[in-house]
Amino acid sequence: MAGRSGSNNKDYNMKLIDTLYNQVPAFTDVFDEETWYIFVACFVTGTLVLAFILSRFITLKPVE
Repeated sequence: MAGRSGSNNKDYNMKLIDTLYNQVPAFTDVFDEETWYIFVACFVTGTLVLAFILSRFITLKPVE
């Protein structure tokens, strides 16, 4: 009986993964070439701004 429950558990896991995979949109459904470049530019700009702001509040000190 233990072998069957393991098999059913595997089937359930595969169905769950398949269902989740089908719910996530594909890369090409979300971005075309132009929107991808816009996203990357905004992400890089945001990262640089965040690093600049955090650098004002965080000070690294050498270990003595």
